[in-house]
Formats: sequence, C-alpha cells, structure tokens
Amino acid sequence: MGDLKQDELDFHQRLAQPGITSKLVIFHPDGNARLAHARFEASEGEYQSAPHLMINLCTAYVGRMSRRGTGPNLEGVLRPGSVAIALPDTQAEGYWSKTEMLGLAIDLSAYHDQVGDPFSIDRLIPAASTIHRDPLLTSVLTALWRDCEFHGMSSAFFDEGLGVVLRRLAEFQSYITTAVRSPDPLSGIALHTTLDLIESRLASDVSVAELACHVGMDVRTFSGAFKAALGCAPYAYLTQKRMDYAQDLLMTAIPITEIAFSVGYSNPSKFSAAFRKFTGKTPSEWRKSGI
Repeated sequence: MGDLKQDELDFHQRLAQPGITSKLVIFHPDGNARLAHARFEASEGEYQSAPHLMINLCTAYVGRMSRRGTGPNLEGVLRPGSVAIALPDTQAEGYWSKTEMLGLAIDLSAYHDQVGDPFSIDRLIPAASTIHRDPLLTSVLTALWRDCEFHGMSSAFFDEGLGVVLRRLAEFQSYITTAVRSPDPLSGIALHTTLDLIESRLASDVSVAELACHVGMDVRTFSGAFKAALGCAPYAYLTQKRMDYAQDLLMTAIPITEIAFSVGYSNPSKFSAAFRKFTGKTPSEWRKSGI
C-alpha cells in the first residue's frame, strides 16, 4: 500500500510542474494504470522518463512537437484526435507547442492478456515512431475517458477498451501496411507554397516537419504527397536545389567556403562531400571543369 501511495504522489508531482494545468486525475485501484487530462504550455527541454507505457490523446490546440532520445524519435503535428505514445523508461529531449492531452499511463506487465502472447515492448516501436490519426484509437480513448469520469478505472469496459487500444498499437505495422493506399500528389497552392519555401531557405535549415506544417499536413502524409507529385522525397529535392544553386555559384569567383554557407552547409567539408556525391566531382574539380 505504501508503494502504491508513493506512486500516486509521484504522479501528482509530475502534473504539478510549471506550465502544466491538471484537469483530471484517476488511478486504478490496483495501481496498474492512471489517467490524467491536462493542459501543457509550449516548452522546450527534457521529456520526463516514466516506468509506464504512456498513451496520449490530443484534445485541444494544433501545434508541432519533436521528441528525440533513447526511444523511437517522433516529430510532427499534434491536433485534436491525434494519438502518440512513449515507451517505458526512455529518455528524450525536444519541444512541444501548447496542447491539451489525455494521458494513460499503463503498467504493461499487468495487461499482457489484453495484447496477446507472445508480447514484448519491441512490438510497440513502430507505433511509438508515429503520430496516429486513427479513428479507432481516437474513439476508444475518448470513450474510456468519459467512462472513467463516471465509473473509475476498474470497470470491465475499461479493461476491454484498453485491450482494444493495446492490440491496435501492437499490430500497427501490419494494419497500416494493409490499409495504406497511394497518396494523392501534392498540388495547387500547397505544392507552390512548399516549393517557394524551399527556394527561400536554401541557405538555412528547413525540416520536413516544418514543410508539412506549412501546408497543414502531418509528416507521413506530406512526404507521400510530395513524392507522388515530384518523384522524390522532400529532403532529396532540397538537396538537389542546393546543389543546382551551388553549381551556379561555382561559375563565379565566390570562395567555395562562402558558397557552402550559401547553400545551407556550415561545414565546408560536408558541403564538398555532398557535392561530390551529387555530381561525382568536388567543388574545386567542378569549377575547373566548368571554366
């Protein structure tokens, strides 16, 4: 009982951090799960590690997030209905925009029967690498939230619903493979604004997540739509445009170091390696051959 009380105190302390406004906290009588609903102000820094599987449903606000560390990396746009998970005992850093989240913290050892044997944490790695826009996950998590508000976390409905969620996450790789279809190509204003943004940022960093957010898409959908439209991935297109611009600059007397900076490379050696991989020649060799 003492360990259970301490666990509850630790959980409450996590939700009492600056920038977090807790709206609801419910504990399973056996200590196997806990549910919380809270608002998180925009921040950057360390994600707190937890010994539980964390299943999070975005309930308000739209914004970007990034998590990188010892577990699967995750980056993209959170919007109401989005689901993201974090594996137990993983250290991570990143950033998040203002958001409201419904969080389920689950002791997986108590729920193996709901997932099915054999089970290992590795089965959740694909799901932990993606921000999900899955109507099944969204609807079941929302139903669990409402049921817990009235009946707590010890009902048969909670156990069955949690089982549906865990099985869906564990089977993510297989169901996404069978459900996926060829994406519609990026077109019209979305395509033109994306290409304009790339052209304007050849000298600075621009991530695929930023490009996707710019046209209101998640990273997976945007990358597929971009490739369907232009035949290459966004980063490959960015690299091509940078190398094309570098070739134009090499026709001038601008020093190669300055050219490297002009196409987004702070390290001239990395620029030289990238240029050689793209053209088969170093910048110096290409400049000599072009004169």
